[in-house]
Amino acid sequence: MGWDADRRRRALFTAAALILQLACQIGRAADNTYQLRANVAPGSHQQVKVVIETAGDLKLNSDGTEVKRLPIKVEANLAYVERTLAASQGLATLKVVRNYAQADAHLRLRDTELNHRLRDDRRLIVAESTEKQATTFSPLGPLTREELELIDVPASGLSLAALLPLRVVKVEQSWQQPDWAVAKLLGLDIVSQHDVTGTLTEVKDNIAVISLQGKVVGAIDGVTSEIELTGKLNFDLKQRAVTWLALGYKENRAIGHAQPGFEIAGKVRMVAAPIRSATEVNDQALANLPTKAAAGSTLIDFVAETAGYGLMHDRRWNVMVDRHDATILRLVDRGDLIAQCNISRLPQLAKGEQLTLEAFQEDVKKTLGKNFSQIVEASQEVSDNGIRTLRVIVSGTTSDLPIQWTYYHLSDDAGNRAALVFTIEGNLVERFAQIDRELIAAFRFQAGKQPTPAESKGPELKSAARPDDSSTQAK
Repeated sequence: MGWDADRRRRALFTAAALILQLACQIGRAADNTYQLRANVAPGSHQQVKVVIETAGDLKLNSDGTEVKRLPIKVEANLAYVERTLAASQGLATLKVVRNYAQADAHLRLRDTELNHRLRDDRRLIVAESTEKQATTFSPLGPLTREELELIDVPASGLSLAALLPLRVVKVEQSWQQPDWAVAKLLGLDIVSQHDVTGTLTEVKDNIAVISLQGKVVGAIDGVTSEIELTGKLNFDLKQRAVTWLALGYKENRAIGHAQPGFEIAGKVRMVAAPIRSATEVNDQALANLPTKAAAGSTLIDFVAETAGYGLMHDRRWNVMVDRHDATILRLVDRGDLIAQCNISRLPQLAKGEQLTLEAFQEDVKKTLGKNFSQIVEASQEVSDNGIRTLRVIVSGTTSDLPIQWTYYHLSDDAGNRAALVFTIEGNLVERFAQIDRELIAAFRFQAGKQPTPAESKGPELKSAARPDDSSTQAK
């Protein structure tokens, strides 16, 4: 009997040890330290809701002298299910697929109100990131700039579990956040310096509360940004998941070549809950869809609704002007202004009439005037979608600076016409040799506000901005 009692005591002791070990595995160690390690692995799912509120001023400097401020207020609401497709240890590399049940934003820009939402046929989104970059795209087709900005919110390319410590910590113990995690949390391309820390402030009812605080200096698209943040997140020790985030921040971003600066205060509130699965992102939903970013999948879809044309372009192109009579885009690469493209819808010619390549070249010469040097190349072709393309490359100078202009005249059998002018400094031509062809390849005419018929039959290039026109010239 004594031997049996001793065996029972040993069995109870072993069971107690196993229970203690299990408790340690879900977060707490025997010495009052906590292991805040999340269960983020391929196949894990969660349901997420996000609310973003920002208010402040846009900073504009259209004339190059005086900075003007324009009040802006934004509220966005997002709700989605998410499936992890790939995740590295430490979560520096992450790929997730999301299906958005809600994605909309309301903007008030002084007295103007705008509403943006994700189209129903673009609600499936893939977000992938590494330490150096993050990419968001839809495998269903190109996003518009408004759609991309709508879903590209703080922490959109980051697993919040990446903000957790890699070692066990005690209450009131702090740790430095890695540069790449801070960059992804705030949507920056690079962080040059920061002092953002996480601190385990308390553990109650199996919820570890972590505070975030610090200042950041970084850049996006080559534009400097200074940010001060404070926040809290909850880590559920039983579910091994970050379930809540509240982040407040103040950001002062400089004015870029193609985008206004701003000085804003923002709030982000995020609620998340692990789920077993979601049919919206299962294997059947992803069948035959590209889940890896490629050159075509990251293009931006732009439509000039009043002018009646559309195109897809590299994300480095930014629309500066969108009017019924003109569209102006600028290509900015890592903060440097590379090129400008001016687009205009032209009046229709008489039925059966076409502009000849010879007449187009003469019109280009007249447009450039004294800035014209020589025609480098002239060609014509018909694209797969039936658009007749005249292309003339011209070298010249403006203010003693060598410039290359590439002029396009586009037309179709229905009489639709458009003119495009690409302007680029001569020393950048080889580096960006195909920027014009990439944009032209996806150009399309569509229904819109039609221009008035032409009164004369002669060639026209009303969209060809002269080099001394500072409002439309790349600088």
